[in-house]
Amino acid sequence: MIDLLERLARELRACDEQSCASAVEAAIIGAAEERTAFLESNALWGGAGSIADQAGIRGNRGDGRRHIERALRELGHEQIRVGVVNSRTSMWVEAFDQWAARGI
Repeated sequence: MIDLLERLARELRACDEQSCASAVEAAIIGAAEERTAFLESNALWGGAGSIADQAGIRGNRGDGRRHIERALRELGHEQIRVGVVNSRTSMWVEAFDQWAARGI
């Protein structure tokens, strides 16, 4: 899970999403309980204002956002596999999977 979080942090930094990247990095270096809380959080997988919803969007969905979505998709699939999820994780992962399949 840490490798997937590190990839997400890199993609966030590449899109100049410093505060989001810092939140992910704090989860990486934090205790296991803190990491789990972040993985289950609305800050990551919630609605408006969450990383899943808005990170990397600056007026449009460019390549940077697509890289973030890919990182989130892989992280979300792993979270689902191990059962560490937010109530919206599956919804986001499904949307990202569909968008990737359609080339959106």
